Amino acid sequence: VQEAGEKLMDVSNLGVPEIEQRLKALNLAWAELKQLAATRGQKLDESLTYQQFLAKVEEEEAWISEKQQLLSVEDYGDTMAAVQGLLKKHDVFETDFSAHSERCKDICDAGKKLVSEGNHHADSISQRCQQLQTKLDNLSSLASRRKAKLMDNSAYLQFMWKADVVESWIADKETHVRSEEFGRDLSTVQTLLTKQETFDAGLHAFEHEGIQNITTLKDQLIESNHDQSPAILKRHADVISRWQKLLTDSDSRKQRLLA
Repeated sequence: VQEAGEKLMDVSNLGVPEIEQRLKALNLAWAELKQLAATRGQKLDESLTYQQFLAKVEEEEAWISEKQQLLSVEDYGDTMAAVQGLLKKHDVFETDFSAHSERCKDICDAGKKLVSEGNHHADSISQRCQQLQTKLDNLSSLASRRKAKLMDNSAYLQFMWKADVVESWIADKETHVRSEEFGRDLSTVQTLLTKQETFDAGLHAFEHEGIQNITTLKDQLIESNHDQSPAILKRHADVISRWQKLLTDSDSRKQRLLA
């Protein structure tokens, strides 16, 4: 069309101004069309990049949602073995969480780059990045809470187990102090007194090894405001009461042997 118009103007002066005006309008329209096509092409490219960005965000959000469900379970184990198993699973989660945190950072860094490049979905990209980070932070808080609960439960069960061991030892020694054998002659009494002194030495040693051990553990748990503080205090008091009775009964037996 351009060439035809120029030829017409070359062979005749008739209608030259109108032809020039028409050609100018045509060129402007053509330039505008090319600009619109280029702009549309750019927006299509930006939309494709945006959809790819969204797919990655939604994949991470799905992972976060799945882990939130698992971390919200109120099962902290009812035995030492169960707690250890749950703690190992949590360690695996923490490794997984670290990898996904890096992935989320990379996604948001890529999102910021799209925004800086003027992607026409900039507002949505910024919003989704912020939402993703918020969800990740919430998951981190939930994980920290569960880890603390597992550690607390582990400490509680360990205390209860040690208290059981101490009480079992006390129960075993109670048989000795209940004995009605006090000797029929001096030789027998001397032998029983020697055994009693050995027994008392064992009590003294156990006070440092067993009693002080669970008392220190009890103090640590109470000082940390453990959720099971009432149960811990009661269990410790019961064991100490039985221990004090063992000491009293042992002393009474010794006094009878000396009488």
